[in-house]
Amino acid sequence: MPLKSYLLPILALFALTFSSCKKKDSTSTVKPAEEGLKVSLQNVTEASYTAAAGTTYTFQAQVTSKLPASGVTITVTAVTDPGGINIPQNAVAPSSSGAIEITLVGLEPLRTVLVTVVITSVDNPDNTITKTFWITNKSE
Repeated sequence: MPLKSYLLPILALFALTFSSCKKKDSTSTVKPAEEGLKVSLQNVTEASYTAAAGTTYTFQAQVTSKLPASGVTITVTAVTDPGGINIPQNAVAPSSSGAIEITLVGLEPLRTVLVTVVITSVDNPDNTITKTFWITNKSE
């Protein structure tokens, strides 16, 4: 009669095992992994200081890796250094092009600003790259 006492737990174990197994869906497709973003900034010195001649400054972000199919989003922040005061920047439209033109605005005379550019894949938010540089408006 000890078999009867083991029968219920064994059947429960089989039921759990078979109910947790799922059939693989043959119609699902695996997306190929995106190439990691690589970007270079033109008309600025990355991780260093750049001089601006006025209150605005235009530079380019060049995507040198394979561009994601849906393109990239760009976020630009500018913060005074020292001081930490945020200088609002115009939004940059998402891009499907490898060359992205960015214009900084509101650069005060003789003030240094830390600029951070974040470029992110639209399809994969984990595929992101951050570039920083400092810029000083040299006009008086």
